[in-house]
Amino acid sequence: MRVQKMPFLRGRLPWVIAAILVVIAGAVVTVVAVLDEPARTHICGCKPPPDTSGLERVPRAWQEAAAHRDAQAAWRLLTPEAQRRYGSPRGLRTKLAHLAPDPHGSAKWTLVDEITQGRGTPSAFLYLLVEKRTLRPAGAVVVHSRADGSAEARIDPVADATIRILEPARGAKLDARPVMRVATGRPLAYVAVQPGLLTHGTVGAPHGPDGRDEAFHEPLRPGPALIVAVQADADGRFAYGSVRVTIR
Repeated sequence: MRVQKMPFLRGRLPWVIAAILVVIAGAVVTVVAVLDEPARTHICGCKPPPDTSGLERVPRAWQEAAAHRDAQAAWRLLTPEAQRRYGSPRGLRTKLAHLAPDPHGSAKWTLVDEITQGRGTPSAFLYLLVEKRTLRPAGAVVVHSRADGSAEARIDPVADATIRILEPARGAKLDARPVMRVATGRPLAYVAVQPGLLTHGTVGAPHGPDGRDEAFHEPLRPGPALIVAVQADADGRFAYGSVRVTIR
């Protein structure tokens, strides 16, 4: 088979080669420019972190209303779901003695767990009232808000600790990374409350083969500690249990 020559390229080949080289050089410059471009902040439309700065006054207001058996003030603080559960201020009044926090000394409301998608979104926060000297838990509430820094929020009181901690025993002396065993098959979140310190542990880790949880990745500080196990549902309900121990 004969190859037919292309006379129209004769004399133009250098120009064609030059044009090809220009295109290749342009592509190389473009690639280099892209690779050399400074990294940008990734914008994904995510919400900023929740702002809980105005929320602590809400459980304090509940504590005061419950302590004075002020059913009307306590009623105004409840979520609509909690109001349906108690029926009316009169129905709530009969429950206030059981629901009221009962600290025996100076105590502080401590945020131990949350369900949120960020600032400005419907969020739920579990607050535990912990005595400063003894670390005894004296009450709990779930605060529902939009996590926007305001005190615009409603509460749902948590009447009792319902998660039973099997190990360790109360008053046990433990290593800095305590192992926990609880009477529930669902994964939990762990928090350690110590004087002036709050340590968040594992979240949602499945139980080990022996049913125990390695509750904390980081070692806890030596001294007294209240270890809290928390179970949270997507609808904003929390259950918790706690045990007071000493870290060696």
